Amino acid sequence: MYTISEFAKKIGISEHTLRYYEKEGLIEPARDKQNYRIFGEEEVEWANFVIKLKHTGISLKEIKTYTQLRNLGDSTITERKNLLLNHRIKILAEYERAKSHLDLLDNKITLYEQMEKNKK
Repeated sequence: MYTISEFAKKIGISEHTLRYYEKEGLIEPARDKQNYRIFGEEEVEWANFVIKLKHTGISLKEIKTYTQLRNLGDSTITERKNLLLNHRIKILAEYERAKSHLDLLDNKITLYEQMEKNKK
């Protein structure tokens, strides 16, 4: 079991962010007899998943929805899958835009390299 400070260090976020995630319902720690937050390995695994989702650019609102669906159980698997599929479509569109930009730069760089060779 981890205290809030130990848990925050373990998952690599601030205690402030962790409290915010808790307030938003993304992470639900257990409480000890003194009402202090305590976190176990299951919370570590879940928090790491939430953080990775956040790094994909998914909105906090969508993570909240995903979390609520997860808390409802396996009957929401299709809805959770669809939420992730929709986000995947957004990421693919961003990827294609970035790839297009890279192609443009690569083509221009290749042109300049050819021009440099021809000057010699």
